[in-house]
Amino acid sequence: MSKIGRILVSSAASAVMAGTAMFGLLAAPAQAAETAASSEIGIASSDDGACKTKKTVGNARNKGDVFHSYAKTSVFKHNHVGIYYTTKTIVEAPGKGSKSRSVTASTLKKCGPIYKMSVNAKQSSRDKAANHAYNKFRGLAYDTDFANNKYNNNGKLNCSELVWKAYKDSVDIDLDKNGGLGVYPDNIKDDGSTVVYQTIK
Repeated sequence: MSKIGRILVSSAASAVMAGTAMFGLLAAPAQAAETAASSEIGIASSDDGACKTKKTVGNARNKGDVFHSYAKTSVFKHNHVGIYYTTKTIVEAPGKGSKSRSVTASTLKKCGPIYKMSVNAKQSSRDKAANHAYNKFRGLAYDTDFANNKYNNNGKLNCSELVWKAYKDSVDIDLDKNGGLGVYPDNIKDDGSTVVYQTIK
């Protein structure tokens, strides 16, 4: 090969290597961002892997309102609910390994769609349910007995159990569409006593 040919081949090879290196530099931040987003999703056991981008739940219209969000684990889709202690504060049982808690609504992020619902009751009844949740149902371990969560009385709570008992125990409103031994987030959302007034997709 002539001297000119060797120079051309060498230059072409250098260009390919430089391009590959440049691609690696450009791709690295995107991969890092994707990993960070995936890691963030994996923190919450109530919606592990349910979505890549979470939405802010935000404030409610009334004390005692309920929110419903999409949630699933690697095993099944189960969704999630929480109750508003004030229009700006939520009480929820976030998932396995976490205790029930109150959290600021403007900082809480969940997978969409998120439905905000009012309960067909006097505001005084909503207030009692919200107060009951806040005063009685924070700091409790997560209940994995889903099939009998309404009546097991084991001192633990999952998300739908917390919301259901807040209303049932305080004002005898039964937010369970099918009336079974276990109450689930969709039972609360689909019950005739709850009315959706906002959807966040």
